[in-house]
Amino acid sequence: MSDLVLCFGELIRKMWSNKRFKSTVDPHMLIQAISRASKKKFQVGQQSEVGEFMAWFLNQLHIGLGGTRKPGSSIIYRIFQGQIEVTTRQQKTISEGDEEKDENTDRNDDKDNTSNNDKKIGPLSKPSPALFDEKTIETTFLQLTLDIPEKPLFRDDDGGLVIPQEPLVSVMKKFDGISFSEAINKSGIAQRKRYRVLKLPPYLIIHLARFKTNNYSREKNPTIVAFPVKNLDLSSYTFPKNGKPILPTEEDIKSMSVNDLKSLLKKYGREDIAAHALEKTDLIEAACDFLCKSLPDLLADKYDLVANITHNSPADVGREGKHDPLQEGSYKCHIEHRSSNQWFETQDLHVEETMPQLIGVSESYLLIFERKSAQQMDLSR
Repeated sequence: MSDLVLCFGELIRKMWSNKRFKSTVDPHMLIQAISRASKKKFQVGQQSEVGEFMAWFLNQLHIGLGGTRKPGSSIIYRIFQGQIEVTTRQQKTISEGDEEKDENTDRNDDKDNTSNNDKKIGPLSKPSPALFDEKTIETTFLQLTLDIPEKPLFRDDDGGLVIPQEPLVSVMKKFDGISFSEAINKSGIAQRKRYRVLKLPPYLIIHLARFKTNNYSREKNPTIVAFPVKNLDLSSYTFPKNGKPILPTEEDIKSMSVNDLKSLLKKYGREDIAAHALEKTDLIEAACDFLCKSLPDLLADKYDLVANITHNSPADVGREGKHDPLQEGSYKCHIEHRSSNQWFETQDLHVEETMPQLIGVSESYLLIFERKSAQQMDLSR
């Protein structure tokens, strides 16, 4: 294991230890390990983009644990890795031979039109449709990056700046599997891309790209992205290869044998149901209750928020290009205390209670969602 993995593991063990005599944990060793591993790209006193840091940190933990490119080769991949299909559409390039052929054809057409100009005037020819090269690949991701649409700030009657809002559903249009978005590759050639999510991970990280950097300055998009804290349904954004599973009905379950029922329950990680059933009737009743009532919700790609990182800064900072909005602002984190269902807002050592209604309309930057079935069934297969 790498030094970064050892320091991170030590910090997590201290946080969850029941033998600590202090209410706080010192992350100094982990911070030093991050600074060394990143060659001082991420260090104390210099505020960085949390989306960029999270991508680097998860990749370093995966490599430090001996992970490979194979899916599920580390606990990082089993928890955070999803699968996506990218379709790239690009206009075909015309070779020199085809260009000369087209020029000769145009000259001959001009001569024919000149000689027959007095004889007959034909209809205008329609332009030929553009030819495109289309390529589809499958790749993996550890976090989904969403582009926030630019909206102008305006002032209200009192002269204050009004920050626009955008629902998460419209921001996620990029991954609806239908729309093509404009993009430019490394060679400067315009392309169009379509994204289809094939598989969502047990824990989904959504990165809202608020910052844009050019050669002169960094700009921030302060648009608020509204999202539900509970029951975020992403079923309409997933397109599994083999289609969505067809669940058995009560009649199908009653007609199954004991071995078939045990195999079906094992497939969804609920062998305990079969272990506690003494008679076949008890097994059928318990299987119907789980497969027909609970399982549809577990497979519906519904997520609950577990953590939210925001970047707060004055709305006018970064619009004139005079100040760096990343350095002018500050990060805050929202975390849910599971046992009490209470949300807390933390910034360094400052911790205070907050309401979940305020989290959904905050200036969110990085969202971490947990699949509702992540703790009830094995989804790492």
